Amino acid sequence: MKITLRAPAKINWFLKVIGKRQDGFHDLQSLFLPVSLYDSLEIEEADHISVTSIPFIPQEENLIYKAARILQQETGVKLGARITCHKEIPLEAGLGGGSSDAACTLSGLNRLWNVGLTVEELRSLGAHIGSDVPFFIQPVPSIVRGRGENIDPLGFTFPELTLLLVKPHCGLSTKRVYSNLNRYSPPLDLTKVKEILSTGNITSLISLSENDLEAVALRLMPELVDIKKTLLKLGAIHTLLSGSGTTVFGVFKNEGAASEASTQFETIWTRVVKIKNSP
Repeated sequence: MKITLRAPAKINWFLKVIGKRQDGFHDLQSLFLPVSLYDSLEIEEADHISVTSIPFIPQEENLIYKAARILQQETGVKLGARITCHKEIPLEAGLGGGSSDAACTLSGLNRLWNVGLTVEELRSLGAHIGSDVPFFIQPVPSIVRGRGENIDPLGFTFPELTLLLVKPHCGLSTKRVYSNLNRYSPPLDLTKVKEILSTGNITSLISLSENDLEAVALRLMPELVDIKKTLLKLGAIHTLLSGSGTTVFGVFKNEGAASEASTQFETIWTRVVKIKNSP
């Protein structure tokens, strides 16, 4: 039996860092939006667990392997799997690629091994792998709180806007960005936030779109400032860093405008994507 799955990327439409927890993690309020950029995973039966990532990621650093081992250990399953991941989502990009791959692995092996875990049980396991993994178990537009374990799907359609993703050659580790953060935000009134989001009005949506980590990342990597300025010159109506970076997204009026803008970034990675409301 072979299972083929797509692991989507995400962007953070807003990201507020509320404070630091006793466990060392940070409390967040963020709107996670899946986008049409995917890694692909092939999972098939085998005697033991083996993971191949293209491009190569060492197995001991690979969240796919970690997810498979955790599912084995927590359920007592003795079966193995051969997992191949073809990556399109770049590393250290703020797009959640590794977390999405891990969530897909949990979901795929839950089927392959006939384990029968619920969504909430898979999310609980995912939280041991990484803060973004629980969201990707069922990746729909959601307000995410805490360190990532509290997930509140919007329950209405978010506009499927066209984005141009731009990522410079270098990355920034999440740890480095957070360690340079020197202020926290007051909590948002999420009831009011959801009321604004439900209007679908682009001006109102943009008024909410802020990232507390952006100023830190721009300070650590000034090249990001130039990317944001260039996107605005090329017609983006809004730009923002996703997650802890280093991807910046620009919101464009249509796919043609975004594709034309992408040609101006000749030497660095770009993708034109759409926000998605369903996996």
